[in-house]
Amino acid sequence: MRAPARSSRWPVAPRHLAAAASAIMLLAGCAHMGTLTPVSQTISPTASESTVENREERRSTLGPWRSLLADTLIGLVPGTADSSRRYLGRLRDGYTSDTLNLILFGDNRPGWRAARLAPEYATIKRMVSPNPINILHGLITIPWALGKGLWPDLALLRDIPDKLRNMPVYGREREVIRAMLAKIDSLKARGQTVSAVVNSGDLVEDGRYPAHWERFLRITQPLYSRVPYFGVPGNHERTDAVEGVRNWGIATGLPVGGDRLYYCFDTADGWLRVVALDSNPIVDPGKHWTREVQIKYSEEEFAWLVERIKEHTGPVIVLMHHPPFSSSLHREEWQKDSVLTERRKRMVGALHDAGISAIVCGHEHAYQRALLTWPDAVAVVLVTGGGGAPLHPLPPPAEVARLFSEYKVAGSIVKPENVFSAQVFNFVHMRLWFGGGEFYTYAVDKASKATLIDKVNIDLKRYGVPKIDQHKIPIAAAKGPQEPSHTTMAPPGAPATMTGMAKSPGKVDTTTASKRILSKPAPSGKSDSTSISRRVLPKPAVKKKPPQ
Repeated sequence: MRAPARSSRWPVAPRHLAAAASAIMLLAGCAHMGTLTPVSQTISPTASESTVENREERRSTLGPWRSLLADTLIGLVPGTADSSRRYLGRLRDGYTSDTLNLILFGDNRPGWRAARLAPEYATIKRMVSPNPINILHGLITIPWALGKGLWPDLALLRDIPDKLRNMPVYGREREVIRAMLAKIDSLKARGQTVSAVVNSGDLVEDGRYPAHWERFLRITQPLYSRVPYFGVPGNHERTDAVEGVRNWGIATGLPVGGDRLYYCFDTADGWLRVVALDSNPIVDPGKHWTREVQIKYSEEEFAWLVERIKEHTGPVIVLMHHPPFSSSLHREEWQKDSVLTERRKRMVGALHDAGISAIVCGHEHAYQRALLTWPDAVAVVLVTGGGGAPLHPLPPPAEVARLFSEYKVAGSIVKPENVFSAQVFNFVHMRLWFGGGEFYTYAVDKASKATLIDKVNIDLKRYGVPKIDQHKIPIAAAKGPQEPSHTTMAPPGAPATMTGMAKSPGKVDTTTASKRILSKPAPSGKSDSTSISRRVLPKPAVKKKPPQ
């Protein structure tokens, strides 16, 4: 006898229920725009967390995440700030007499596996034009893009779940962090400490999404719980939007106040200054700000930058996201804009007067280094965008050197033998002491192994040795150089060397906190609902109606 038919009490097949449940779970886990929820800060790490392995295992037991600079126990010296100059103060650690150690890197944000298809995407987008050649190129590119996106790692398919959740996780951020932690442990074993970690921007994929910040803070906690962590906003932080600015402030604790996102601070002994710029409203390929805001904001910020450099008597590091010198994808962002080229000239001129300085940038996902040289000064340019984001292609080394040699800004030149580049994940370890210093650049592989790929020697004898009191704070600036300075060029293949001249002594930085500069309007983007209130631009005058 034939078996009776199954009951129809389940109107939907089990496989359909499973699919629906999966869809609901997926949607529940999607990242949404909004404001990051502030939480209480944690305490400094205990001694039992001294190894990389222990920190990774204990990461979930360290307590809730906190903003990067919320814990003053491992950050800045209280009472040393001067907010009228957007000066955060002095670091608790960082004495050049004992050798100063800093770690520089950037662009740690995750990305998409199929990001390598960016050139193909651009070609396909041009198909919408009436030009038959563009349409033909697009049709030919489509099958090539599909093949490139599927081989050898099925990138297009593997990106789909993350795309649906709007939560990219692809990259090598964890590996680079582990490599930096290993370097910190290695220095600690030799009796040295890292005074700060400096990030050149693009900390998250999209700063408007709290979930992206929560992921970043969770992954980065083993690092920022040990070392003060400073950064500048990159274009992916989306500080043109209200959500982006609010999340930046909550997650990083920066800046001193308001929504002007540039600031500066000194090492504990006041000798080295880090000046952090906000280049988002200035270099704006995404057209998030108006041209008028770009011009006014860049004038304000670069004038402030020059003042901060001129008032300082030691070496200077300028930190920004968009590189004013580059040989890769973003080279033209500064080159084609006359306003930016003028601002760059003014900045480089001030750095020339400082004698020894460095410009540390990101945005290009690779490593590039060049020396800007004058007869009496040197500035090193570092593009350290290899913190974990999918890498960008670079031209061949000879072409990179040629492109950099075309820069002739504020009387400086770049010689091809003073240029180095590598398409690698990386970080830079900077060491400074009275009289000299070094930059070590390490490539990081998938096992978190760090391999030295570049080294720059620095001669700082022209600055002299400042007098140090019992608290290791300079009493007065050292006198200027006694003889002309020169630049020593290394032979091809040898470590680069740079020798510079200190500028004339000036006033020692005041540590008196003063009135915050919150009275001025801050820069903004478009005047739609997703933008910050109009900044920098003066309010239009209201015309009075004539009496009736």
